Amino acid sequence: MELELQIKAAVDNVAEIKRTVDALKTDNASLKSVIEGYEAKLSNIATEGQLAEAKADFQKQIDDVATRTKNSTPAQPQSFKSELAAQMKEHSDKFATMKKGQSFEFQLKAVGDMTFANNFSTADSSVAFVRPGIIELPKRKLHIRELLTVGGMGAKSTFDYVKEIAGEGAPAAAAEGATKAQFDLDLQEVSVKAEWLAGFIKISRNMLDDVEGMTTFLGSRLPELLLRTEDTQILTGNGTSPNLSGITNTGNFTAFGGAATIDVEQLVQAISQLEGYDREANGILLNPADYYNIMLTKASGSGEYDFPSLVQITNGQMFVAGVPVYKSTAMTVDKFLVGDWRMGANLIFREPAKVQFFYEDGTNAQQNKVTVRIEERVALPIYGSDYFIYGDFGNVA
Repeated sequence: MELELQIKAAVDNVAEIKRTVDALKTDNASLKSVIEGYEAKLSNIATEGQLAEAKADFQKQIDDVATRTKNSTPAQPQSFKSELAAQMKEHSDKFATMKKGQSFEFQLKAVGDMTFANNFSTADSSVAFVRPGIIELPKRKLHIRELLTVGGMGAKSTFDYVKEIAGEGAPAAAAEGATKAQFDLDLQEVSVKAEWLAGFIKISRNMLDDVEGMTTFLGSRLPELLLRTEDTQILTGNGTSPNLSGITNTGNFTAFGGAATIDVEQLVQAISQLEGYDREANGILLNPADYYNIMLTKASGSGEYDFPSLVQITNGQMFVAGVPVYKSTAMTVDKFLVGDWRMGANLIFREPAKVQFFYEDGTNAQQNKVTVRIEERVALPIYGSDYFIYGDFGNVA
């Protein structure tokens, strides 16, 4: 009878444990397995010794599961304020006995997991964790090199090419036995110098080593800044060394000659003007403000949006009279370029862009700094003045 009562008590204890587990809605498979195994043993107990052994084994397994669970559960982050208060309370006796001129120190626990309150009124309950990595400033959505054909130039300081210029005469109809018409083909050899686009920054060795993602950030941000400089040179470089001669530099484009005043009509006339030189209009470059201004075209009478039928948008790409329109903040607001981008110019690399780190530079060793340099060496041949039509919408005074 005594054994039966003990077994019943053990069964009741298991039932209570199960109710607790269910109440906590635990999904711990290990804990459930231990309980179910103990239940199976209780149904086969024949002696008090077996019962005692089963209970001891059950308790040991429960303790093992609890230990593993505790070790695998990450400690909850402490705020700096709460951790400091706890440490001051723990060392209150030292505060009470501290005399003038004395000091003592204590170590804040779990510093790696500690959070710091922000500057808002809810800072005691709302804390901010530091997001890993470094959040960059936005990148330009389109760089001008993406519109050009690129290539290499080998181990030379100039890119040389030969182009045809206007000659004299032309073939003509000829009567039998008559002297045929003579004409000349004039060729011109041109050299374009490869120029350096470069810059450097100095950064502390500690920041480079200690700030998570710093190397990755520099490897992303510095090329973006170099590409922005490249954009400026491709579009507006004045041709005086060390500057490139850009597309809108004198002699590298033809001014828009149409009479239209509406943006879309000006673009269509520029396309017509370019094709009048037997060039192929394969790209229009606008600033985003002008790109979206075209989409806001309104009927003059009703004021309703009246998107021109000659403007199409396919898969997010705008086309004007079948010519793709590209937008970039590199382009000046209120200006437009209609060009034969494939044939009119190339971006030629003498040395592609690279990022380099120098520990021995100037006073770096004395000041524990690192020099980081970004550079490329490029040439920009533009093959004639009639590959690009450059115009002004006239919307900005």
